[in-house]
Formats: sequence, C-alpha cells, structure tokens
Amino acid sequence: MPSKFTSRQSKRHLITGILSITILSGGLVLAQNARSDQEDRKGPDNAIDRNARGLLDEGRRTFRFDTFGDQAFWGGALRLHQAIAGAKLGGVGPGVSPRTALAVGLKVDLDALPTSLRQSLAHGTVNLDDPSTTLALLKLNSVVGVTGFFDTAGQLQSMGIQCALCHSIVDDSFAPGIGYRRDGWANRDLNVGAIIALAPDLTVATKLLGVDDKTVRLS
Repeated sequence: MPSKFTSRQSKRHLITGILSITILSGGLVLAQNARSDQEDRKGPDNAIDRNARGLLDEGRRTFRFDTFGDQAFWGGALRLHQAIAGAKLGGVGPGVSPRTALAVGLKVDLDALPTSLRQSLAHGTVNLDDPSTTLALLKLNSVVGVTGFFDTAGQLQSMGIQCALCHSIVDDSFAPGIGYRRDGWANRDLNVGAIIALAPDLTVATKLLGVDDKTVRLS
C-alpha cells in the first residue's frame, strides 16, 4: 500500500494540475475577450480602410479607362479612328501601325497583353508595321489612355482618350514604349500635334482657329 506521503503528494499534484488548467483556461477566455473587444474597436477603422481602398480602386479605373464621352470629339468630330484603322480595315488612308503609334509617344501596358502575345513580341513574330496589330492592341485595352469602340463584327467605330494618355507612362521594361504602367507620370514623349494631324477631318479645328486645313496640320 502507498505511504501517506505518496498519497499526499499525489493529491498535491492533482490540485496543482487542476489550478493550472483553471488559470490557463481563464487566461484564454480573457485573451479571447480582449481580442474580441479589440476587433470591435477596430470595426470602424476596418470599414474606413475598406472604403478607402474601394475609392482608390474606383479612382484608378476612372483615371485609366473612363473617356467621359470624349469619343464624340475624337471619333465623332475628328474621325481619328478611321485614320487608325486605315482603308483596308474600314477606315481611310494607310492606317496607324504600332510602330507609328509608339513613335508619336503612345504606350503599351504589358499587364494587358496575354502571355502568348508577349512571347510573340519577344521572338519578333508580331508585325509592328500592320495597322491590324494596332486594332488588336486596342481590343485588348492595352494602349495606355486610349479606348477603341468596336462593333459586333470587330470593326473600329470610334475612339476616346482618358486622363492616362497624358499622365501615365510605362517603365519600358519590355521594349521602348512597352512595359508596366506608371500612373501619374507625365508622358513627355507624347506628340499630340502629330496624333491630331493623322485625323481625316479637322473641320472643328479650322473653324475654331479660323485657318485652313493645311495650316492646322503643319502647326
């Protein structure tokens, strides 16, 4: 039979164990309550953070993609989309190739390009002198600051611009004029005069300035 000392020692260990479990359980409850109280206090801050992120995302979308209806001018008045497409694709003239677009300061957002197209560009198998390539880039919404409006048959019907045309660049990480966006950076490469001069109809400008078509294009 166990001695009285051993019996007392076992009881003491048992009591100590029970007390330890009780204290630990109480501590866990207090910690959970404190965490819950802290989360409750953070509730308004979390809502503010979510709202701020939502507004930032909305502002970025507006900055990058909202034309504010200006296609009525660029497409409707100047008919610039026709010059971009070219006669072979339902427009007028030779069309605007990606090489020409890059030369007048337009930029291409690498994030908007599918992997297959990136690989083709890297291997030099994309024709950068073909206006149809420009239309393909517009359909991908990859030309920074420019939106093309297409009909169900895929023909370019109009175009508009966004804030990003003048106030975004790319980091040229893929090639000159092709890379990841840098919103808020001034596009100092942009030749607005050369772009407008591509338009087939400058009547709105000649009437406003009181000069002839040739003068507007040369200036």
